[in-house]
Amino acid sequence: MTTELQRIPEPRYLTPQQEALEYHAMDHGEVNQRFVVDLRLGPVGPSVMDLGCGTGAIAIELCRQLSGIEVIGIDAAIEMLEIARREVEGAGLRERIRLHHADARTLSAYADATVDTVISNSLLHHLDIPQRGLETAIRLIKPGGRLFIRDLARPSSVVQVEQLVKCYTGEESVTAQQLFRQSLHAAMTLEEIRDIAGGLGIQAEHVQMTSDRHWTLDWTRP
Repeated sequence: MTTELQRIPEPRYLTPQQEALEYHAMDHGEVNQRFVVDLRLGPVGPSVMDLGCGTGAIAIELCRQLSGIEVIGIDAAIEMLEIARREVEGAGLRERIRLHHADARTLSAYADATVDTVISNSLLHHLDIPQRGLETAIRLIKPGGRLFIRDLARPSSVVQVEQLVKCYTGEESVTAQQLFRQSLHAAMTLEEIRDIAGGLGIQAEHVQMTSDRHWTLDWTRP
């Protein structure tokens, strides 16, 4: 599929504090639940790293559904992690979810082959160079471990962008709608992420469209 839209990295629209609060106020419940359900179709953990964990919703849901795992949540925004810490405390999961402030593009403090499963939801489109985030994720997985990444797919036209904004954030605030709009413009197409993944040894069949606005990469490291 060809696209007339060029990728536009996300501009700074809000302060980090405002963005964290706005993101937390948005209804991501269905998307997060679907992420965990699909993740559980394959092996998970027992050690899991969540790159771009945001406010911790997926890590919390995953620990609620699977008793035998522990999660390291990584995020570059302290403001997101402050909310995540409160949510983790409230869920009674402080012993199973550790939150670290770090840049997912490098994670130099973490050795190679650190965890059994690396997950990420809607992180790569936030990065100026998404390949760096994917390279880091691959580096951290133990041999035989699993990589499960889901992100937005950039539509082929402005009309399609606006249709998605209306469909999925039409009941949200104007600010939330703009954040989603910017994310769609910053996202990669299926072809672009397959090309990046292919250069890192991940075959195209491991990256598929899984909704009208998401692609998913599901791959086991040899």
